[in-house]
Amino acid sequence: MRLSEFLIEPVWNATSKRYENEKLDKETIEEIVFSGIEDDFLPATYAIVFGTSRKIEMDARVQKAVQLYKEKRVKKLVFTGGKNGISNAKNNQTPEEIIKENRTISYIIEDEFSEAERMGKYALELGVKKEDILLDCLSNNSNETLQNITSFIQIQEGENLILITSEYHVKRCLASALKYVSLPLTYSLVAAPTGYFESENYEKTKIGKEIINFEAYHLIRLARENKIFDLNQKEGRTRK
Repeated sequence: MRLSEFLIEPVWNATSKRYENEKLDKETIEEIVFSGIEDDFLPATYAIVFGTSRKIEMDARVQKAVQLYKEKRVKKLVFTGGKNGISNAKNNQTPEEIIKENRTISYIIEDEFSEAERMGKYALELGVKKEDILLDCLSNNSNETLQNITSFIQIQEGENLILITSEYHVKRCLASALKYVSLPLTYSLVAAPTGYFESENYEKTKIGKEIINFEAYHLIRLARENKIFDLNQKEGRTRK
């Protein structure tokens, strides 16, 4: 089954930037958001680390990227994200009552830096060489990141590219890559655990349930609007 074929109808409110549907059941959410997401552990010259302003996720993504770098699985880290992404304070869709109940988990960084700059700075502190860090400070979502990526890296047809993000966000990043990267590449999918937004723990907090429920509806809507690749749940990670 492809994403667009799930028998649900996302009701999107463009003003509030939220879905007005009731919460989905656990089985449906996990099939849409988490199924088929596995790391193949292949090496690559580059890893794309997707930006966020939510501190707990930013820290996790950078730490996972640095781990792979120090293990020599990847040579260069590309940190992405501008100042107007979906998770910044202005655009954050999480309801205020849920933010208040989960203040530590939901904390959004507000400063003068882009998401990419923040992550690059943190990676330097963790021991990554400056020459091995690239920054895309202009892209504000995963689609823009993948549309722009070949202008930031020198990658050849058939190479492997590592995608690093939160587990619930991995499928959307893969679907964006298959839609917008014209080169035939393979993709290694690496989830950066936070302890709150993964398949085994998202139900433990209101913010976890809120974010993953949003992502399920979002994937369906984007696939139907042809804004991401319409993934088959059993599809491989190679662009044909």
